[in-house]
Amino acid sequence: MGSEEALPLLEVRHLSVSLGTREGEIRPVSDVSFVIGKGEAVALVGESGSGKTLTGLSLLALFPPGARIDSGQILFEGLDLLAQDPATLRKIRGQRISMIFQEPQSALNPVLTVGTQMRELFKSHTDLSDIRIREVVADRLRSAGLPDPGRISRSYPHQLSGGMRQRVMIAMAIALDPRLVIADEPTTALDPTVALQILTLLSSIRDGRTKGLLFISHDLSHVRRISDRVLVMYAGRIVENSPARRFFGTGPLHPYSRALLASRPEGTGRTRKDAPLPAIPGQVPPLWNLPEGCAFAPRCSRADERCRMEAPPWQSEGEAGALCFYPDRTTMGAPLHVA
Repeated sequence: MGSEEALPLLEVRHLSVSLGTREGEIRPVSDVSFVIGKGEAVALVGESGSGKTLTGLSLLALFPPGARIDSGQILFEGLDLLAQDPATLRKIRGQRISMIFQEPQSALNPVLTVGTQMRELFKSHTDLSDIRIREVVADRLRSAGLPDPGRISRSYPHQLSGGMRQRVMIAMAIALDPRLVIADEPTTALDPTVALQILTLLSSIRDGRTKGLLFISHDLSHVRRISDRVLVMYAGRIVENSPARRFFGTGPLHPYSRALLASRPEGTGRTRKDAPLPAIPGQVPPLWNLPEGCAFAPRCSRADERCRMEAPPWQSEGEAGALCFYPDRTTMGAPLHVA
């Protein structure tokens, strides 16, 4: 019993995933390692194309056509998900690990009512009676901030607003009381008021003892509100792993992370009326044509010949770490220069 309690909720060890494309084989997830503890909310951030969504899908052993696991382990409460048969994985999905997808309009079945889709979830994973399922469905919809569960159950997805569809997705994600919830850009295309309500709801999903949340986002203001730990991903790799209090306090270690923070209005204290906000020059390199050394080197003024020719090491400082030859150990008050 004691050893089970000591296990983290999730541990990803050196996960690499390859994917065949028209440009050749790429590795959108490369040597990724991180831990989510019980009761912890971990944010995974980065620009579009950095590998965030595929990392989240990998935790459910859901891979697009042409994808291949090159190496690694995904340990969920000590169980290696990549070593399980399809039947075992189907039992785990939804019941012990669930995912809130980025676009509920495409994730929900357009020809079935919300109630039908939620009832099917319970029929697939439980032996509850039809009457009890209806009661639990109504309870989950209310828990997701939908005050009229009867009307919502009778509605088709297209009859609901974007915010209501996202709440339905959350209701489905928490329906079977999973231990881990993966939320992939859950506030995309929502107005700020609704987005704040969704973030508050997501915060309530986890408790301090058993449940965890992986929050995938590119919005650092949302990440600051919800996360205990921040993982920064760039070109398929985790380049920073930091407690949120440090990341948003004294500042991150990796120059890419610091540039992301500096590009936010709330990160500088300025508005666009004061002066143009700092921007990270260039673009994320295509995965089929990565530079020889550090993938961020072409965009970083701190980079030297070593950065351009050699793969950087992982360097730790207390509870934080970064994939960088020259991690920044100064405070956020120090100037940050990017090329």
